[in-house]
Amino acid sequence: MSKIIDITDKLNFEEKPKLIIKGEEITVNDSAKGILEIFPLLKNDVTPGEIKKICETLFSPEDIEKLSKLKLNFVDFTTVIYSAIGLVTGSDEDDEGEEETPAMTLSTTSDS
Repeated sequence: MSKIIDITDKLNFEEKPKLIIKGEEITVNDSAKGILEIFPLLKNDVTPGEIKKICETLFSPEDIEKLSKLKLNFVDFTTVIYSAIGLVTGSDEDDEGEEETPAMTLSTTSDS
């Protein structure tokens, strides 16, 4: 009989990563299917159509509307996109946030 390991507890089905921009929370789609679809589009010369596809894959229509209301210039908009990609792929070296761990969510008291 083959060995079976249940890894369900190691997976995150409930929470999506988020970016915060000027106080607005922007949820990022971290589905493997979506990210694998946009990887081929991440090249040096990305077309406007490809940018639109990437944006529609990473963000919900509601979050795209939030981004639109921020009236970002193009450089800042691409920063948002690449930050979102880095967030979901774990390659965001400029990440200023912290991953929330159980130890971070518990309040601690000092005995001093």
